[in-house]
Amino acid sequence: MKKNFLIKSILAVALTVLFTASALAVSGPYSVHARVVSGTGAVQAVLQSGEFTVPDGSTAVITKFQHDNPATGSHNEKLGKNVYSITQNIFMADKDGNGFLQLPAGKYRFTIGGSVGATGLLVYELHP
Repeated sequence: MKKNFLIKSILAVALTVLFTASALAVSGPYSVHARVVSGTGAVQAVLQSGEFTVPDGSTAVITKFQHDNPATGSHNEKLGKNVYSITQNIFMADKDGNGFLQLPAGKYRFTIGGSVGATGLLVYELHP
């Protein structure tokens, strides 16, 4: 009887630890893409943004940013005013234009500028 109780107790503790660890686990990585494409008529270029959502109870941690503009040969890995919070109606950057690497829960738009053919990549993880 005691042996049965001990086995059930150990199993219950193991399952609790397993479910707690999975609930606190980091998820991702997730990728968001943006680019500049040809426009039509008088519009030379169109910015195609990527939108993403950070769920309630999570924080997004940006692990990679990349902006390439083949027309000029430029390559940039420093995040600036590229992430706009739709929820807060602000760019997620400090007063000097340096992008925040942690984002609270909310809806966001990732965008880049440049010539037609420019591409951007934002990679993030979700943390509890």
